Amino acid sequence: MELDRFDTKILSLLQKDGRMSWSRLAEEISLSASACQRRVEALIANGMIENFTVNLNEKALGNRVKAFVAVNVDRQNTELAQDFQSKVREHPQVQACHMISGTIDFMLEVVARDLDAFGSFIDGELLGMPAVKDASSSIVLKVVKRKQTMIG
Repeated sequence: MELDRFDTKILSLLQKDGRMSWSRLAEEISLSASACQRRVEALIANGMIENFTVNLNEKALGNRVKAFVAVNVDRQNTELAQDFQSKVREHPQVQACHMISGTIDFMLEVVARDLDAFGSFIDGELLGMPAVKDASSSIVLKVVKRKQTMIG
C-alpha cells in the first residue's frame, strides 16, 4: 500500500491523538468522516497502524527510575537465548527489549520504583537468568526527546 497525502496526514494526526473522532479527523484533512474511517481501517488492515495505545507517565505511576541495560547472552545455546527472550517479554519492569548488532546482544529499557528495586531486578533476576553472561546499565537522568515513528 502506497501512502497518499491523506493517509500521511491521518497517520500524523492519530499519532498526536489516537482518540480523535472521525468527524474531527475529517475536518482536519477535508474528507468525509466515512472516508476517514475507511482509510484508517485500510491502514490497520495493511499493518501501517499496529494498535492504538496510551502513553503512561511512569513517574506518576510510582516508577522513579528508568534505565537502559545492555545485556550479553550465551548465544551458542539457542534454547537458553530463547528462554531469555521469553522471560524479558513477560517481565513487567522491562518496557522494551531490542536485539541489536555490535558488541551487545540486547538492549533493555527497564523501569523500577526506586534504585533498590532496580538493583534487585539486576542482581536478583536478570543476572540470575542462565543465558545472561553480563549486563551493564545506564540510568536515565532526563528524557530530552520522545518521538513516534516518522511518517513519509
